[in-house]
Amino acid sequence: MDHRRLLLALLYLSTLHFLPSSCYTNGYGILQIDCGSSIKTTTKDRDGITEIWQTDEEFIKSGKNVLIAPNQNFNVMNTLRSFPDGNKNCYKLPLNSDGSKYLLQAGFFYGNYDGQSRPPSFKLEIDGNLWANVTTSMSQEDPVYHELVFRVKKDQATLCLVRTSNDEVPFISSIEAVEMGDSNMYRLMENKTALYLHSRINYGANKSVEKLIGRMEEEYDRIWESKEMSEYLNVTVEVIPNNSLLGENNPPWPVMATAIRAKNISDSIYLSVNFSTQKTEVVVAYFVLYFMDPTFYYPQNQTNKVDIYIDNQKLSTTDIPLFGRMDNAYSVVSLYPVRVFGSANVTISSPGNSTLAPVLNAMEVFSVMDVSKGGRMMLGFSITFWIVLLHFCFTILFFFY
Repeated sequence: MDHRRLLLALLYLSTLHFLPSSCYTNGYGILQIDCGSSIKTTTKDRDGITEIWQTDEEFIKSGKNVLIAPNQNFNVMNTLRSFPDGNKNCYKLPLNSDGSKYLLQAGFFYGNYDGQSRPPSFKLEIDGNLWANVTTSMSQEDPVYHELVFRVKKDQATLCLVRTSNDEVPFISSIEAVEMGDSNMYRLMENKTALYLHSRINYGANKSVEKLIGRMEEEYDRIWESKEMSEYLNVTVEVIPNNSLLGENNPPWPVMATAIRAKNISDSIYLSVNFSTQKTEVVVAYFVLYFMDPTFYYPQNQTNKVDIYIDNQKLSTTDIPLFGRMDNAYSVVSLYPVRVFGSANVTISSPGNSTLAPVLNAMEVFSVMDVSKGGRMMLGFSITFWIVLLHFCFTILFFFY
C-alpha cells in the first residue's frame, strides 16, 4: 500500500477514536442510572419485575462517588455523586434521536452524607436550558424528584448540575429516562417546548394505593401522589384492577379506581394550584384532568357530566364514564396553553343535565418550558452527520490522492 494511503487510513482511525462512544451505539429506550454506585443495582417492583440500574461511570467523568446510610425503601438512593469541583458538571445521556418524547426524572436524597446538616441548593439544566432550581431536604423518608417531559433533539441529552453558591455542593442520586412511544402521550405538547412537572395527584386515594402501582400499571414510572380530601367524598371501587388503561396518557388502573366527589350535585370541586415559586410573573401551564366514576350504579341510567373552569373561565365540558358500563372507558381533558398569574383556581361543576355530583380522579399540572434556544448544536447538524461526512471525505482522498 502507498505510504500516503496508509497515513490517511491511520489518520481516519485515530479521528474516530476521539469521537464519543455514544456515536456508535443505539440510544436507550429506558435508561436508569444509580448515580455514585460502583456496581449495578437490582430492584423489583410490586409485580416482581426486575429492573437493572446502571452505574454512572459511562455517562460522566467528573464528581465523586459517595455511599450513604442504607435506605431499604429506596435502594437506588443509597449512593450519590457529588461535585465539589467546577461550577458545572454534565451527564451525557445516549437516547433515541428521532425526536422521541421522553419522561426524565432526576432524584436527590441528601441523607446528610457530608455530616454538615446543610442540604444544598443548585440548578439543573437540560440541553443548555434551565430545568429546575433544586432545593434538597434533610428528610429521611422521601427523596426530592424533578421530572420533565421533553423531546430528544440530537444524538444525546445533556443533563447538567450547576453550582449557585460557593459553599453548596451539587449532587445527584438517580437519573431515569423512559421513552414515550405512544403518540397519545401529552399530545398537545409542541415541538419546541418541554413540560416541567408541577404536581401529579391521585385524588381520593391513600398511601396504600401507591403501593399497587408497579411497572405493569405505570410503564413510564410516573409518580402519582395520593391525596384524600375531607371536604369531599373519597370514593373507590371495591376491587382495584391492575394494569394500565389504553388511551390518552395511559393512566394506571389504580389511579382511575379512586376519586373525590362533591357531597351534593349542586356543589363544586375547588382546587388551587400555586405557581408562586416560579421566577416568572406569568406561567404558561399544561393541565390534564382524568375522569371515571368509580361507583357502580344499578340501574345504570345515570348521567354524569362536568364543566371545567380555570380562574372562572369555562374551558371544557366532558362526559364522565360510569364504572362497569364500558370496560376501560375514561375521559381525559387536556388544557393548553393556560396562562397563570401566580396561582390557578380550578373548578369542576355539574351542568344542568347531569344527574350525579361532580367527580375527579386525578390531575397533572405542568409549567411549559421554551427549549428552542438551548441544545447541543454542531453547526445545526448532529454527530451522526459529521461521521458520515468524515467517512465520505476520507474515502475520496484515499482513492484519488
